[in-house]
Amino acid sequence: MMVALALAWCGFGALTVQRAQSDTGATQVTGYIVRPGDTLWSYASAITPAGHDVSETVDELIALNNLESGSLQAGQRIIVPVE
Repeated sequence: MMVALALAWCGFGALTVQRAQSDTGATQVTGYIVRPGDTLWSYASAITPAGHDVSETVDELIALNNLESGSLQAGQRIIVPVE
């Protein structure tokens, strides 16, 4: 609930909830269309539990989306884990 509110507050363009397969098993994810000014850090900080390292979540998002860098472009579609 808190993650959904945080993402809605940040104004991210939600798509749909899906499942992604990873080394640790299936993970529920949701898709977003990147808007101007959005960053992986902003997405990661919205879903990182308190006391955890946001930079680790950024690294997870890079891997989950098969990105070559941490840069995003407006209009790009990314997936983000749902907590």
